[in-house]
Amino acid sequence: MDEIDAMYCRILGIENPYKALPHRLSKDFPRFDRAAYNLNPNYQFVYDKLFVARSQRLPCGELQELKKRDPASIDFPIFIKPRYGHLTSSSKNCYKIKRYEDLAPHFATPDMMWSAFVDATEGMTDFALVDGAIVYQLTYKYSDEQTGFADVWKYIDPATPSPPEIVEWVTRYMSGYTGPFNVQYRATTIIEVGMRFARTGMYLESTGNAALIGAMNQLWEKKVWKVRDAALLDFKPFYSFKCWSPIPVLYLIPQHIIDFILSYGKAMKFYEYYFEPTGKLSTVFFQFLHRDFEQGMRLKRSLERTMLVFNVIILVLLVVGVGAAYFLKCYTPLMVALLLYLTSFDNSLVVLATQFKHQQQFLPGCGTAAE
Repeated sequence: MDEIDAMYCRILGIENPYKALPHRLSKDFPRFDRAAYNLNPNYQFVYDKLFVARSQRLPCGELQELKKRDPASIDFPIFIKPRYGHLTSSSKNCYKIKRYEDLAPHFATPDMMWSAFVDATEGMTDFALVDGAIVYQLTYKYSDEQTGFADVWKYIDPATPSPPEIVEWVTRYMSGYTGPFNVQYRATTIIEVGMRFARTGMYLESTGNAALIGAMNQLWEKKVWKVRDAALLDFKPFYSFKCWSPIPVLYLIPQHIIDFILSYGKAMKFYEYYFEPTGKLSTVFFQFLHRDFEQGMRLKRSLERTMLVFNVIILVLLVVGVGAAYFLKCYTPLMVALLLYLTSFDNSLVVLATQFKHQQQFLPGCGTAAE
């Protein structure tokens, strides 16, 4: 698939933004949770989110247990989600539940858990460990404002500290472990963890710091951390912005247009179509990086408006086209809709496949995140 996609991108003259970064983590680094799970049999327990909740004495349990509970004994709201982190992705089947009646549709979903809902701003830290000792940390500060469960932006600064409670948990449970470790939390309550860096390591790679990436690669390949001067690991702070749509994304803006908009808006090199459901219909669809907050927010709103306009036009043309074809035997609106839709194929095949898989979550019977 990678070779076919590379050839497809060459024909279209588009560039893979993941390969645009000058300093890359070793290709042997685990990029996703399933691979990290398989590489670390002695630490697979951390992918059990029920264990993570219980380790913090957070009220929690298997979802099926609530069938036998008196509804009056449950302190709503609660949060339900898939129990095993290496088997799921994004926010699929994650719900904030406000009353017992809303639980019924979810009892049939296997391997679900519940926990007390933590009403606090989210945060995240990437750790690098050697024999259980933390040798490096990069903490991501999230926006207080959210769309569904998704942050609007992250601030990425090497000087931002991780909460002491998070550091204590990592030190306690990851004794002897060497490698990357990611922790997501609300206030000081851990939501989930993974033995890989955030977003396949692209935030670290986007720092542009050769010494930092070199140290990480040495840690992975030789299981050592040799950094004589911590100041060499500093980098200029930046923001990560997520673009959001109130409706499912049927059409993707062509990459050539995306490249032009981001270049004009002075964004950083890396960006990605990034699909994360935030409600029954709404979704995050794109992520980009920027050094300046105000410019980044303007660029975010511009991309959101552009995406919404294109998708509304497509939907209107489809509705009008079906009516015109049925009643007037006129196929022009449908042909225009098809021709416009085909321009979305000016994107990587991997992106198109990911979008298709994401769209399935909005079909009846397929879980998406909801408030």
